[in-house]
Amino acid sequence: MTAIPTTFAADCKGDVLGKDMLGTARVMALDPAVFPQVGTVQYPQTVPLKDHEVVLTFDDGPSPASTSQVLDALAAQCVKANFFLVGEHARAAPDLVRRELDEGHTVGTHSQTHADLAKLSLADAQKEIQGGIDSANAALQPSGSAAPFFRLPYLSTSPSIESYLLKAGLMLWSIDVDPEDWRPLTPDEVISRIMERLDQRGSGIILMHDVQSHTAAAIPQLLHELKERKYNVVHVVYGSAKEAAAHPQ
Repeated sequence: MTAIPTTFAADCKGDVLGKDMLGTARVMALDPAVFPQVGTVQYPQTVPLKDHEVVLTFDDGPSPASTSQVLDALAAQCVKANFFLVGEHARAAPDLVRRELDEGHTVGTHSQTHADLAKLSLADAQKEIQGGIDSANAALQPSGSAAPFFRLPYLSTSPSIESYLLKAGLMLWSIDVDPEDWRPLTPDEVISRIMERLDQRGSGIILMHDVQSHTAAAIPQLLHELKERKYNVVHVVYGSAKEAAAHPQ
């Protein structure tokens, strides 16, 4: 079901990484068996970040109207991110899914249709979860497959869903910093909400949506702000305990 990405932060070091680029500070390989649930909005722990470290995450894509703009902005700054795809969107735009993987980002999943899983029967919720994985993998063939990283639509959950994800070996991603960019905001408002809430925490998983045009437009300036305020980007990839040791935190 999974493949370990082969493109890491080292791709943008040396001559490629300019002095004005934010870059990706380090790669963190995590095993879902060790970190089954992360994100302090819902759980006691998050990914093991240092002060002024962030993980950039994008939900709901890909979107032909805006995801390319996000990827272009990340590439311009040599920044790697984590994407959580909606399966039906992945089926509709497989070229964008492959581009995410080819450019070294981590591809996780976000259900097949973005249904509120807590309102479904467990059997139907399982179909939504597995359908999203299957769609992402179909889009990624033959290059690779999705990481076992999953984010719940609306962050809506139940004990039975969390038990299923744990048994399935899927790492459940919640969030630490939420700008609520699904609202009708301006790009400047997206940036100010992120930086204000990030400064309060000092580090964390940032939630954004690459299907939102105002978010896509905000990314270049957001990356500039992160660099100006001395934040470092951490790229999270999948790895078993042994593989994670090969990419020290």
